[in-house]
Amino acid sequence: MRHLRPLLASAVVISLLTASAAIPAHAAEIAPAAVADAPAAGQYQPLVSARIETFSLAAATATTFSPLGKGGVPASGVSAIAFQLHAQSTGNGLLQVYPSGATRAGTSTVNFVAGQPADNAVISGLGPDGRIAVYNGSTTGAEASVSVDVVGYYTSDAATTVHSTFVPLHPARLVPAGTALKASTPAPIAPLGKGGIPGSGVTAVVAAVSVLPGSTTAGQLVAYPSGVRKPATSWDLKYPGGSGARYTTQITVPIGADGTFLLESTTPATVWVEVAGYFQDSSGTAIGSVYRPVKPARIGGEHIIAADEDPTAVVTFAGQADVPESGASAVVFNLTANSVIKDDRTYEAGAVNVYAAGASPPVARQLSYQADARRWPTQQVSRLSADGRVVLRNTGGGTVRLLTDVLGYYLPDRLSLLPWNSGAAVQPMDQGFIKVFATERGAPVDNVVLFPPRDYWDWMIDYKLWERSLPDKFDKERQDLVMTIPLWTEDRTLETFGTQAEWELLATRMADIDPNAYVRLGWEMNLPSSEWALTDTNRVAWQAAFIQAVQWMKGVAPGLRIVWNPNKGDDHQTCPNDPDCARDAFQVVKDYVDVYAIDSYDSYPAADTAAGRATHLNDYLNESLRYALDNGKKFAVPEWGISCNVSIYPEPDRDCDWAGNAGGDNPAYIELYQDFFAANAEDLAFESYFDEPALYIQSSLIQTPLGPNAPAAYRAGIAANRQ
Repeated sequence: MRHLRPLLASAVVISLLTASAAIPAHAAEIAPAAVADAPAAGQYQPLVSARIETFSLAAATATTFSPLGKGGVPASGVSAIAFQLHAQSTGNGLLQVYPSGATRAGTSTVNFVAGQPADNAVISGLGPDGRIAVYNGSTTGAEASVSVDVVGYYTSDAATTVHSTFVPLHPARLVPAGTALKASTPAPIAPLGKGGIPGSGVTAVVAAVSVLPGSTTAGQLVAYPSGVRKPATSWDLKYPGGSGARYTTQITVPIGADGTFLLESTTPATVWVEVAGYFQDSSGTAIGSVYRPVKPARIGGEHIIAADEDPTAVVTFAGQADVPESGASAVVFNLTANSVIKDDRTYEAGAVNVYAAGASPPVARQLSYQADARRWPTQQVSRLSADGRVVLRNTGGGTVRLLTDVLGYYLPDRLSLLPWNSGAAVQPMDQGFIKVFATERGAPVDNVVLFPPRDYWDWMIDYKLWERSLPDKFDKERQDLVMTIPLWTEDRTLETFGTQAEWELLATRMADIDPNAYVRLGWEMNLPSSEWALTDTNRVAWQAAFIQAVQWMKGVAPGLRIVWNPNKGDDHQTCPNDPDCARDAFQVVKDYVDVYAIDSYDSYPAADTAAGRATHLNDYLNESLRYALDNGKKFAVPEWGISCNVSIYPEPDRDCDWAGNAGGDNPAYIELYQDFFAANAEDLAFESYFDEPALYIQSSLIQTPLGPNAPAAYRAGIAANRQ
């Protein structure tokens, strides 16, 4: 809220906007806002598998290909590609995949031997030219036949559409052990509600599929979503005729409308399907993660694991090869295994489990290796432990040699690790104070609410002041800027609320910090003390100015998200002739609004009695949430906080404004609001605690708090809800 001086004069009566504020006839051409979710780099779009490249590659040479504009991949806005890589050769060797323009490292992607097919899943970043490089490292000088089947892509920061985020899981079996497939007969796999996968909001599943051939004839397996035709030319795994051995590959497969995907093999086979994670759409309530590709690099050299009492190796990815030292939720790497020859000159077949350090070993297998000298690669997507480690566990009867080549990692798209977008409006606005607030509450902030000076327009648009108020290393892809902008500054009137050039400059500066910033335009318009109050007499012009400002801003910064933000309750009224004027005005402008919000402090009434808590929950929070949803908007609480109830020393308009009508050090208020946020995470755009030590409210939990109880309740609620 930031304490507002009372108006010294009545609101200006405006019957007609000046030319600078006139609504153009083509106003409706600005696309109406509908959702609050924003595109971000590293979101995923699953695709039905499609062949996009086939080429021959001579030994010791590299080529590049562009996936852009092929197989459902757009021509721009792409950072990485997920695909199945297939190779066959008359000799032995390996292929290396890496972003074009990068230096080729000592890694491998797929290993091949003469006359045998080789397959592996790959996630590769794109080079600056949008291309991917492939190198043939044949050890026998043989040419390789290569094909590429795209299965999805990851967005770049230039993306304009919201896609899916990744949720890593502890490996779990999705189907009964040894599920039989008939030749050329699609078998539906229903992953929803199993292995940690929710029952809705899932767009794709990442799983290891192991195949035991049931025929002496070689075959191939393909996964695809229900409701579409089987891909005509692509596959996930080719396998030889029945030898009693299992062969494993990783798939990322979209989910059909009925919640299933299909597995189809060309010959009879027995399969095991074991999930490693899933992708969720914007309705998902788990903390999703976004992908960051890295230049492929080998981690930790060779890992030799014998079949003994502790057949494991622990690999630390945190801090290695551009993987951050902390914060990553999962890692993508290529795991290559080969059986080590025994003293009797024989080999043992086996499997490898891959899982986060500290977790129990899963039943699921993520890689199969055979009783031979061949190297068997399988891409892995594994959840990381809190300290960034992964366990490799040998389940074979002999010794296995493993190589780990990192390809990228996932970062939670919400820094707080809470189910909802949780932030703060910390006063004074200072980088140091927001850091202390995050540290004291035990979680980074997902959003920061800023209150630019509103005395003069030029002061308000001073972006250097904004930047000094943001967290150090503000992450525009995983944190939200929430700007609190009056419809006109105090040196102006509604008639002179701004020119097109001024609003465009404001929007450009906000978008430079966060292209998808929230803008609380004309916030608390139903507060009588507001300089820009919405009244009976100015409402038509006020609405027109609001629409015009949004049009001008979105014309140059279309990603900005507009918040309609009155104060809670019926106690704030600026329209004597229309108690619902804030909502009536919203109905006029709602096509230009993304989020409906209320500010709701512990006052009028205090939530320190059962009746007071019921009013806050039912009349303020639940009622406003329902109203937002009924109008197709997400809901937000940009300001909430405790408030002092006893004046320290009376000072007009400055000391404990709501004395006698507030809850003071009230943990029940904190608990009620955090419980509401947790229960409605799916429909909540964001919430921000108003941490202000000034005497008029004293809501701060970290600077001279009113008491120990509310801060303790806030910290406990954060800790209890972090995932």
